[in-house]
Amino acid sequence: MKGLKKFAVAALAGAALTSIASCGVTQKPTKATAEETSIPAAQSVMNVMEKAANWQIARTQYMPHVGRAQKGAESYGRWIQGAFYVGLVELAERSPNPFYETWMGYVGNAHNWKMGKVKYFADDHVIGQMNLWYYNRHKNKEALTPVKETFDWLIEQNPTNSLEFIDGRNKDRVHNCQWRWCWADALFMGPPTLFALSQATGDEKYTEYAHKEFQATINYLLDEKTGLVFRDSRYFDKKGKYGEQIFWSRGMGWVYAGVVNSIEALPENHKYRPYYENLFVKLTSAIIKHQKQDGSWPMSLLAGEKDKYPESSGTAFYTYGLTWGVNQGLLDKQEYLPKILKAWNILTSSVHPDGKFGWVQGVNDKPDVVAYEDSQLYGVGAFLLAGSQMYDLASKAK
Repeated sequence: MKGLKKFAVAALAGAALTSIASCGVTQKPTKATAEETSIPAAQSVMNVMEKAANWQIARTQYMPHVGRAQKGAESYGRWIQGAFYVGLVELAERSPNPFYETWMGYVGNAHNWKMGKVKYFADDHVIGQMNLWYYNRHKNKEALTPVKETFDWLIEQNPTNSLEFIDGRNKDRVHNCQWRWCWADALFMGPPTLFALSQATGDEKYTEYAHKEFQATINYLLDEKTGLVFRDSRYFDKKGKYGEQIFWSRGMGWVYAGVVNSIEALPENHKYRPYYENLFVKLTSAIIKHQKQDGSWPMSLLAGEKDKYPESSGTAFYTYGLTWGVNQGLLDKQEYLPKILKAWNILTSSVHPDGKFGWVQGVNDKPDVVAYEDSQLYGVGAFLLAGSQMYDLASKAK
């Protein structure tokens, strides 16, 4: 929408949001520096978050820099934009600049706070997390109603489709198993939205449904041998180009961040929190083994150092979860901080001089290719999530 684009450009200029962040412009993985061994200043973290967010906000309606899935990236209510707004919410919570919250209100109102177009499809539910955040702050029923109507309908349907991922799409252009959470990405998109809806309405039926389905997905896709989660059942026996079993970095990242966001959306003493906290610790133990020497994670997690490029979306999700775990006291700071700082260094070196966040693997369901110039909304969202926890860590370290 032209109006939204004009609003973004004018507001960014008028608010003087040009970032003064000093971050690397490295196009290849960098060697360890002093910055990797000390917690950055909170203001420097805020600067680089705002710099990346500002660049992206001005490009939510027209994204010629995106190759594959440009149309999907420009579509409000769907997962690509929805994942960006999940991260932007965390920036808005911390930035002293009111622009970010104003922007989300403007965008939501302009689109009548609608959800994605496929009512049962988890990818089209993630935008509801922004709706609920905004509702909690402003008590506007317009933001709440579409989320509640969607999940009231879905729970009434109570789909029992198999979680086996079979090729072939239905009339909605999705797979039949995707009535449920049969792919890793869904655990970021759906469960936290449902848990937050219970908190907004006081109705536990949304939490009960989410917990039941979350457990079913983990029981089906978790590989007990590695502790990692398959992207979907098609990858149970697939091998990568190095002969390794395929565990896709961003797919696992969706799960890891989804667990964190689910815990965040549950009350502190909720009966289900121990399940998610235990799962978080278990997944952390599996993930940390595959961090590369440069601080990033390979696109194919078991490929190790053979995968030379610092893919940033998976790395950002892991950095988010690890830093959150330290901040929450679930992970030992002394053990994990050096790994977090190496990862953060890679992420900040992925921010271009103009604020574009690079090294983001394009839309996919498996490891593929990535370059410094590659960027996407969900990658920026993941970076903002990581930055939010790094900001909290840095603020405590003052």
